[in-house]
Order: sequence, then C-alpha cells, then structure tokens
Amino acid sequence: MTEPEPPFEVAFGPCCFCGSLIPETAPDPCRVTVETAAGEWQVWFCHGECFKARLTSAWDLAPAHF
Repeated sequence: MTEPEPPFEVAFGPCCFCGSLIPETAPDPCRVTVETAAGEWQVWFCHGECFKARLTSAWDLAPAHF
C-alpha cells in the first residue's frame, strides 16, 4: 500500500510580464501558452492588462475578451 500524497496549494504567483501578484478576478489571471513545433509547451500566468498592452503594441490588435 502506498502513502497518500500530501495536499498542496495551487497558486497563480506573479505576472510573467510585470512581476506583480495576480488577484483572482475576471479576466485575471490570464494564461499565456507557448508551444514549439515539436509539440512541447509551457504556460505562464499574467494580468489581462499586461498581456493586452504587449499584444496591442506588437501587432496593433485588440484582444476579443478584454
């Protein structure tokens, strides 16, 4: 018989863009997912406003859900 896993807490942590903690509100936290051509992926959490500021300055597009 194996020992049960100890409980753990999942937290969002800091924004990957500004480094500040992310409160759990709508639309925060956002997830930024990056996938390589080989199918390897990683996820970072961020503030919706931080993501929007970087997306709109890079491509001059407005995200649909913010």
